[in-house]
Amino acid sequence: MADEQKIIVEVPSDRGYSPVASPAELSRLEEFKKGWVNAIALPDNLPDLAYSLVSSVAIPALLSSCWVSVPMPGFIRLGVLGLLAIAGIVILYLRQAVPEVKDILLLRVGLVAVGVLLGI
Repeated sequence: MADEQKIIVEVPSDRGYSPVASPAELSRLEEFKKGWVNAIALPDNLPDLAYSLVSSVAIPALLSSCWVSVPMPGFIRLGVLGLLAIAGIVILYLRQAVPEVKDILLLRVGLVAVGVLLGI
């Protein structure tokens, strides 16, 4: 039975034929979503939760304070703004692709925004 060939079923679509997603691919998608949910979720124990929340405010505050007070060349500022734009696009994608993380993602982005405002 180990020598059996795989059968691929093709379903017509608007652009021609496309293979139907196999159960293995669906489970990979679920693993991807589960990984992001676990990465963005708040910690369970109180010390880790406090550290996570405080660092979500303190690190952006430190970076925005340096942004305002330290003279940097224009190309570095432009590069950082480009990275922030890419990060914003990724956050919007995650919000749409993994609906389970909408609330926690909004909380984390809000904490970062508070940190940025405190640093300015």
